Amino acid sequence: MTFSFKDIEHSKTVVNDTPLYTHCRNEKALFMHVENYLDFHRVPTFAEFMEAESYLKSEQQKNGQDFIKFIWPEDCEIPQPIISYLGSNDFSLDVLELYAAPPGIFVPTRTEMPSDVKVDWVNADNRDAYLALSAQADKEVSEEFAKQKQPYTQAKFDNPAFRPIVAICSDAAVGSIDLYLKEDSIEIDNFYVDADARHKGIGTALQNFVMDNAEGKTVLLVADAADTAREMYNRQNYTYVSFRYELLKVFK
Repeated sequence: MTFSFKDIEHSKTVVNDTPLYTHCRNEKALFMHVENYLDFHRVPTFAEFMEAESYLKSEQQKNGQDFIKFIWPEDCEIPQPIISYLGSNDFSLDVLELYAAPPGIFVPTRTEMPSDVKVDWVNADNRDAYLALSAQADKEVSEEFAKQKQPYTQAKFDNPAFRPIVAICSDAAVGSIDLYLKEDSIEIDNFYVDADARHKGIGTALQNFVMDNAEGKTVLLVADAADTAREMYNRQNYTYVSFRYELLKVFK
Protein backbone atom coordinates (compact mmCIF):
# COMPACT_ATOMS: atom_id res chain seq x y z
CA MET A 1 0.00 0.00 0.00
CA THR A 2 1.24 3.50 -0.85
CA PHE A 3 1.25 6.15 1.89
CA SER A 4 1.58 9.92 1.75
CA PHE A 5 1.39 12.99 3.97
CA LYS A 6 -2.39 12.75 3.59
CA ASP A 7 -2.23 9.82 6.02
CA ILE A 8 -0.84 12.07 8.78
CA GLU A 9 -3.33 13.08 11.48
CA HIS A 10 -4.27 16.68 12.32
CA SER A 11 -7.15 18.03 14.43
CA LYS A 12 -8.25 20.49 11.81
CA THR A 13 -11.46 21.96 10.42
CA VAL A 14 -11.70 22.97 6.77
CA VAL A 15 -12.84 26.59 6.58
CA ASN A 16 -12.32 27.15 2.86
CA ASP A 17 -11.75 24.68 0.02
CA THR A 18 -10.91 25.84 -3.51
CA PRO A 19 -9.40 24.14 -6.58
CA LEU A 20 -6.03 25.68 -5.58
CA TYR A 21 -5.92 25.13 -1.83
CA THR A 22 -7.61 24.03 1.39
CA HIS A 23 -7.58 26.39 4.37
CA CYS A 24 -7.52 24.51 7.69
CA ARG A 25 -8.04 25.85 11.19
CA ASN A 26 -8.23 24.40 14.68
CA GLU A 27 -10.45 26.66 16.78
CA LYS A 28 -9.18 25.00 19.98
CA ALA A 29 -5.54 25.67 19.10
CA LEU A 30 -5.35 28.93 17.14
CA PHE A 31 -1.82 29.51 18.47
CA MET A 32 -0.40 26.29 16.99
CA HIS A 33 1.31 26.56 13.62
CA VAL A 34 0.86 22.84 12.93
CA GLU A 35 -2.93 23.07 13.17
CA ASN A 36 -3.62 26.28 11.21
CA TYR A 37 -2.46 26.52 7.62
CA LEU A 38 -3.25 26.75 3.93
CA ASP A 39 -2.54 23.54 1.99
CA PHE A 40 -1.88 23.96 -1.74
CA HIS A 41 -3.30 21.24 -4.03
CA ARG A 42 -0.89 22.17 -6.82
CA VAL A 43 2.05 24.51 -7.29
CA PRO A 44 0.66 28.05 -7.56
CA THR A 45 1.86 30.72 -9.92
CA PHE A 46 3.52 33.73 -8.32
CA ALA A 47 0.30 35.75 -8.72
CA GLU A 48 -1.74 32.94 -7.17
CA PHE A 49 0.65 32.70 -4.24
CA MET A 50 0.43 36.44 -3.59
CA GLU A 51 -3.36 36.29 -3.66
CA ALA A 52 -3.37 33.28 -1.30
CA GLU A 53 -0.99 35.07 1.07
CA SER A 54 -3.24 38.14 1.19
CA TYR A 55 -6.29 35.97 1.87
CA LEU A 56 -4.63 33.94 4.63
CA LYS A 57 -3.13 36.95 6.36
CA SER A 58 -6.53 38.63 6.47
CA GLU A 59 -8.21 35.49 7.85
CA GLN A 60 -5.53 34.90 10.49
CA GLN A 61 -5.68 38.49 11.70
CA LYS A 62 -9.45 38.20 12.18
CA ASN A 63 -8.71 35.43 14.71
CA GLY A 64 -5.84 37.26 16.42
CA GLN A 65 -3.26 34.88 14.92
CA ASP A 66 0.19 36.37 14.42
CA PHE A 67 1.41 33.96 11.74
CA ILE A 68 0.64 32.49 8.33
CA LYS A 69 1.64 29.01 7.23
CA PHE A 70 1.56 27.30 3.83
CA ILE A 71 1.98 23.62 3.05
CA TRP A 72 3.48 22.97 -0.37
CA PRO A 73 2.33 20.08 -2.58
CA GLU A 74 4.11 16.82 -1.78
CA ASP A 75 7.33 16.11 -3.73
CA CYS A 76 7.12 19.46 -5.55
CA GLU A 77 9.82 22.13 -5.73
CA ILE A 78 9.13 25.82 -5.17
CA PRO A 79 9.59 28.04 -8.28
CA GLN A 80 12.49 30.49 -8.06
CA PRO A 81 10.35 33.68 -8.13
CA ILE A 82 8.48 32.46 -5.05
CA ILE A 83 11.74 31.34 -3.37
CA SER A 84 13.15 34.83 -3.87
CA TYR A 85 10.00 36.40 -2.45
CA LEU A 86 10.08 34.15 0.62
CA GLY A 87 13.72 34.98 1.28
CA SER A 88 13.14 38.72 1.21
CA ASN A 89 9.93 38.64 3.26
CA ASP A 90 10.95 36.86 6.49
CA PHE A 91 9.53 33.42 5.71
CA SER A 92 11.13 30.35 7.24
CA LEU A 93 11.26 27.24 5.09
CA ASP A 94 11.18 23.71 6.56
CA VAL A 95 11.59 20.45 4.68
CA LEU A 96 9.71 17.52 6.21
CA GLU A 97 10.21 13.91 5.20
CA LEU A 98 7.78 11.02 5.55
CA TYR A 99 9.15 7.61 6.58
CA ALA A 100 7.46 4.22 6.75
CA ALA A 101 8.29 0.93 8.45
CA PRO A 102 6.27 -1.96 6.99
CA PRO A 103 5.65 -4.95 9.30
CA GLY A 104 8.72 -6.91 10.33
CA ILE A 105 11.52 -4.65 9.06
CA PHE A 106 12.22 -2.52 12.16
CA VAL A 107 15.79 -2.89 13.52
CA PRO A 108 16.32 -1.61 17.09
CA THR A 109 19.40 0.59 17.56
CA ARG A 110 19.89 -0.91 21.03
CA THR A 111 19.70 -4.53 22.12
CA GLU A 112 19.64 -3.92 25.89
CA MET A 113 16.43 -2.46 27.31
CA PRO A 114 16.19 -0.72 30.72
CA SER A 115 14.84 -3.30 33.19
CA ASP A 116 13.26 -0.70 35.50
CA VAL A 117 11.13 0.92 32.79
CA LYS A 118 7.65 -0.28 31.83
CA VAL A 119 6.01 0.81 28.57
CA ASP A 120 2.23 0.68 28.31
CA TRP A 121 -0.78 2.28 26.71
CA VAL A 122 -1.88 5.46 28.51
CA ASN A 123 -4.69 4.51 30.89
CA ALA A 124 -6.40 5.74 34.05
CA ASP A 125 -3.42 4.72 36.18
CA ASN A 126 -0.69 6.50 34.20
CA ARG A 127 -2.58 9.29 32.44
CA ASP A 128 -1.54 11.99 34.93
CA ALA A 129 2.11 10.99 34.54
CA TYR A 130 1.75 11.14 30.75
CA LEU A 131 0.13 14.60 30.91
CA ALA A 132 2.87 15.88 33.23
CA LEU A 133 5.54 14.70 30.79
CA SER A 134 3.66 16.29 27.86
CA ALA A 135 3.57 19.60 29.73
CA GLN A 136 7.28 19.28 30.48
CA ALA A 137 8.02 18.79 26.77
CA ASP A 138 5.90 21.82 25.88
CA LYS A 139 7.77 23.98 28.42
CA GLU A 140 10.90 23.44 26.34
CA VAL A 141 9.17 25.77 23.86
CA SER A 142 7.93 28.21 26.51
CA GLU A 143 5.86 28.35 29.68
CA GLU A 144 3.13 30.23 27.81
CA PHE A 145 3.02 27.63 25.04
CA ALA A 146 2.67 24.83 27.61
CA LYS A 147 -0.18 26.66 29.33
CA GLN A 148 -2.01 27.29 26.07
CA LYS A 149 -1.59 23.71 24.90
CA GLN A 150 -3.11 21.98 27.94
CA PRO A 151 -6.75 22.03 26.66
CA TYR A 152 -5.55 20.88 23.22
CA THR A 153 -3.70 17.92 24.74
CA GLN A 154 -6.75 16.91 26.78
CA ALA A 155 -9.00 17.20 23.71
CA LYS A 156 -6.88 14.69 21.77
CA PHE A 157 -8.34 11.92 23.92
CA ASP A 158 -11.71 12.56 22.25
CA ASN A 159 -10.23 11.30 18.97
CA PRO A 160 -10.89 7.52 18.69
CA ALA A 161 -7.71 7.11 16.62
CA PHE A 162 -5.54 8.63 19.36
CA ARG A 163 -3.70 6.00 21.46
CA PRO A 164 -0.64 7.35 23.29
CA ILE A 165 1.93 5.18 25.05
CA VAL A 166 4.14 6.06 28.00
CA ALA A 167 7.33 4.73 29.61
CA ILE A 168 7.17 4.72 33.43
CA CYS A 169 10.10 4.52 35.83
CA SER A 170 9.56 4.82 39.62
CA ASP A 171 5.99 6.08 39.07
CA ALA A 172 7.21 8.95 36.84
CA ALA A 173 6.88 9.19 33.07
CA VAL A 174 10.27 9.29 31.34
CA GLY A 175 9.15 8.95 27.73
CA SER A 176 6.07 8.91 25.54
CA ILE A 177 4.79 8.66 21.98
CA ASP A 178 1.45 9.83 20.63
CA LEU A 179 0.07 7.20 18.28
CA TYR A 180 -2.75 7.49 15.75
CA LEU A 181 -4.17 4.10 14.80
CA LYS A 182 -5.70 3.84 11.35
CA GLU A 183 -6.95 0.87 9.32
CA ASP A 184 -3.61 0.27 7.57
CA SER A 185 -1.13 2.43 9.49
CA ILE A 186 0.05 3.67 12.85
CA GLU A 187 1.45 7.20 13.00
CA ILE A 188 4.18 8.10 15.48
CA ASP A 189 3.89 11.70 16.71
CA ASN A 190 5.37 13.74 19.59
CA PHE A 191 8.15 11.25 20.33
CA TYR A 192 9.68 12.53 23.58
CA VAL A 193 12.14 11.25 26.19
CA ASP A 194 12.97 13.19 29.35
CA ALA A 195 16.38 14.89 29.07
CA ASP A 196 17.77 13.02 32.10
CA ALA A 197 16.64 9.67 30.70
CA ARG A 198 18.06 9.92 27.18
CA HIS A 199 20.66 7.56 25.70
CA LYS A 200 19.51 4.75 28.00
CA GLY A 201 17.36 2.73 25.62
CA ILE A 202 14.01 4.24 26.56
CA GLY A 203 13.32 5.53 23.05
CA THR A 204 14.04 2.09 21.63
CA ALA A 205 11.80 0.48 24.27
CA LEU A 206 8.98 2.78 23.22
CA GLN A 207 9.47 1.95 19.53
CA ASN A 208 9.67 -1.78 20.27
CA PHE A 209 6.29 -1.50 22.00
CA VAL A 210 4.85 0.19 18.91
CA MET A 211 6.20 -2.51 16.61
CA ASP A 212 5.05 -5.33 18.92
CA ASN A 213 1.51 -3.91 18.83
CA ALA A 214 1.37 -2.86 15.16
CA GLU A 215 -0.71 -5.93 14.20
CA GLY A 216 0.54 -5.94 10.63
CA LYS A 217 0.13 -2.20 10.05
CA THR A 218 2.77 0.09 8.57
CA VAL A 219 4.31 2.54 11.05
CA LEU A 220 4.60 6.12 9.76
CA LEU A 221 6.54 9.10 11.08
CA VAL A 222 7.51 12.57 9.90
CA ALA A 223 11.07 13.85 10.38
CA ASP A 224 12.62 17.25 9.86
CA ALA A 225 15.13 16.91 7.03
CA ALA A 226 17.62 18.96 9.08
CA ASP A 227 17.20 16.81 12.21
CA THR A 228 19.84 14.21 13.06
CA ALA A 229 17.03 11.87 14.25
CA ARG A 230 16.35 10.99 10.63
CA GLU A 231 19.74 9.22 10.55
CA MET A 232 18.54 7.00 13.39
CA TYR A 233 15.34 6.20 11.49
CA ASN A 234 17.42 5.10 8.51
CA ARG A 235 19.48 2.80 10.74
CA GLN A 236 16.24 1.36 12.13
CA ASN A 237 15.16 0.40 8.59
CA TYR A 238 12.49 3.03 8.05
CA THR A 239 12.02 3.73 4.34
CA TYR A 240 11.91 7.25 2.93
CA VAL A 241 8.55 7.95 1.24
CA SER A 242 8.35 11.62 0.24
CA PHE A 243 9.05 15.22 1.21
CA ARG A 244 7.17 18.48 1.41
CA TYR A 245 7.96 22.11 2.16
CA GLU A 246 6.26 24.12 4.89
CA LEU A 247 6.43 27.92 4.75
CA LEU A 248 5.94 29.99 7.87
CA LYS A 249 5.93 33.71 8.58
CA VAL A 250 5.47 35.10 12.09
CA PHE A 251 4.44 38.74 12.32
CA LYS A 252 6.25 40.88 14.90
